[in-house]
Amino acid sequence: MNRFDKDALTWDDLPRRVELAKAVVKNIKPYMKPNYSVLEFGCATGLVGINIAPYVNKLTGIDTSAEMINRFNEKASKLNINARGIVKNIFDIEEKYDVIISSMTLHHIKDIKKLSEKLYEISDKVFLADLLKEDGTFHTRGNEDVFHYGFSFDELEYYFTEWKTEFKLIHTVKKHKNFPVFLMKMEK
Repeated sequence: MNRFDKDALTWDDLPRRVELAKAVVKNIKPYMKPNYSVLEFGCATGLVGINIAPYVNKLTGIDTSAEMINRFNEKASKLNINARGIVKNIFDIEEKYDVIISSMTLHHIKDIKKLSEKLYEISDKVFLADLLKEDGTFHTRGNEDVFHYGFSFDELEYYFTEWKTEFKLIHTVKKHKNFPVFLMKMEK
């Protein structure tokens, strides 16, 4: 059992996590179309994806935490929306999607260049929200599963060279200090 399995039951209880998800949804929703199939990787309990699902044809959430996926599927079922969660790693996805979304997952992925190649293979449009470069203090419980302390725009352009990218700041997570969150829109 990983720490995300343990966190799943109380994941939605943290107001700042819910507020961040609302900011991500608000900034992605205008780009959604009723016929889209959408993949959310690192979906957790679906704070973003469950709120995008009503605006698209089908939403699939993937996460490596079985407990997060259980919560995702419970919420989707209760709301009777066309969303389902599966335990899977983004690198194991073969299907193609109209859009891929992810929030606060990028800094947990070791090989960003490999991720860029995978995303390019399975979609034409991607939205990634994550932290701007930070000093390593964002995760107060430790950084054992964190590979990047946020990202600068220059780093992101380096990692995602094959994509046309647009960046904007969409939120600030307020903890012991302010942590800005960007949204990167990527298109082929």
